[in-house]
Amino acid sequence: MKYLLKIFIACLIILITGSSYGFEIERRREMFTKQYGHLFVPLPYSLPGLGEGLLFIGNFGNIADTTTDFATILGVGDAEFIFGFLDELFIVPDYVYLQYLKARGFKYAITNYRLRGMDTEKDDFVYAFGKYWEYDAPTFKLTLYDRMLELGLGRSKQKGSFDKFVAPDDDDLTKPGVTVTEFDPPLEVNLGDRLEFMARIDYTDDYRDPRKGIRNILYLDRQTASSSSEPSFDVITNDLQVYIPFLEKSTLVFNLTFSDANVRQEGETDLEVLKQQSNYYLCDYSPTPESCRATTLGNAINTRNINKHGTSLFLGGPDRLRSYPQQRFQGAHTLYFATEFRWNFSASEGDKIDVFFMQDLIDEMQVALFFEQGSVSETKSELGKTVKSSFGSGFRLLSGSGNLYRADFATGDEGPQVAVIIQYPWTYRL
Repeated sequence: MKYLLKIFIACLIILITGSSYGFEIERRREMFTKQYGHLFVPLPYSLPGLGEGLLFIGNFGNIADTTTDFATILGVGDAEFIFGFLDELFIVPDYVYLQYLKARGFKYAITNYRLRGMDTEKDDFVYAFGKYWEYDAPTFKLTLYDRMLELGLGRSKQKGSFDKFVAPDDDDLTKPGVTVTEFDPPLEVNLGDRLEFMARIDYTDDYRDPRKGIRNILYLDRQTASSSSEPSFDVITNDLQVYIPFLEKSTLVFNLTFSDANVRQEGETDLEVLKQQSNYYLCDYSPTPESCRATTLGNAINTRNINKHGTSLFLGGPDRLRSYPQQRFQGAHTLYFATEFRWNFSASEGDKIDVFFMQDLIDEMQVALFFEQGSVSETKSELGKTVKSSFGSGFRLLSGSGNLYRADFATGDEGPQVAVIIQYPWTYRL
C-alpha cells in the first residue's frame, strides 16, 4: 500500500507542476442546471439474513424548475423500511441550501461481525434482527465561487434496537439459522448523535463529473454521548481526490482518505458490565451456548473498543472497498486508497430518455475500471499492517438533470459484490 501512496503523490505533483493548466480550472458546464428528470421503478430484492421483497425506488431531479432533488426508497416484504433524501433546497438562491436525509426501519437485519478491525473471518458474524431503526440528518450548506468552495453544518442522529442475534444457516450463509440469544426488552443502541462540519474545496472542471483538477473534503464530526456509559469523541476525515484528464474526454482518478477518531470522554469499559448487557451470562439457556458466548463476548469487546477508542470511517459497501459488505471493517483509524479509470464513450450528448418509468436527458455514459485498498485499526501504530483490496468495473449513466446511475461489480478475497446506487463512490459516510 505504501507503493500505491507514492504513486498517488507523484501523480499529484505532476498535475500541479507538469500541466500548464494545472491551476487554471474553469467549470465546463452550468452549476445550477434545472433540467428535470425522474426515475421510478419497482425492483425485487433479496437481502442476506432477511429474505425477499420489493423495492419502490423514486428519484426526481430539479423539481418544478428548481435545483431541488428528492429520492426515496420504500421496502416491503421480509424487510420493511423507508428512506428519503432531499438535496439542494435553496434557502438563499445560489448560496445556501438544505440537504436532509431521513430513514426509518420497521423490520431489518444487520450483519454484525464478532470483532472489529481487519483480522476477521468472512463467516464470523451473526444477524442482528430489529424492528426499530431511525436516521435523521439535516445539513445546511453555503456554496461560493461557482461551487468551488462549500461549507456545511449539520446534525445527525442514528439509533435503533435489536430483538435477537441469529446465526447464519450452515448451508446458506445468506439465510438465518438458529437464534443465538434474544433481548427482552430489546437491546437499545445509540449508533450516532453528532454535530457535523464539512469544508469542501472543489478545484475541478465540473462539480458533478470532474475530468481534471483537485477536490479536497474535510469532515469534522463531534460525537456526543447520551449517557455516562457511552463515549464522546471527534472524528476527523480528510478525503483528497485528484482528476487527471486522459484521452479525449476520459479521466484517471485517485482518491486518498484518512480518518481518525479522538476520544474526549470514554464510555463504559468494564468488560463484565458489557458482557452482562450483551446477555453473555444467559447463554446456558441458548440453543447454541458456544455460539452464544462467542457472539455476546464479541459484542461486549466491540462495545468496549468503541467506548475506549471511538469509530472512524468504515470500509466496505458501494463507496469504499466495494467487494466487501456494508460496514465490513470498523476501527478507530482508517486509511483508504483508490484509483479509477473512467472512459466516457457517449457518441452524442442530449439524447432524450422518455419511457414510462424514466424521463431525462443523456449527458454521458461511462465505463469504469477501479482498484482500491484499505485498512482500519484501533491504534495508529497498527494502521496499514493488514490491508484488504478490491478491484472491478462498472457502468455509469450521467443524466442531464445531474443524477448519476451507477452499477459496479467488484471482487476481492471474499468473493464478488454488485452495487446499484445513485452517486459516484466516495460520497456517503453513513
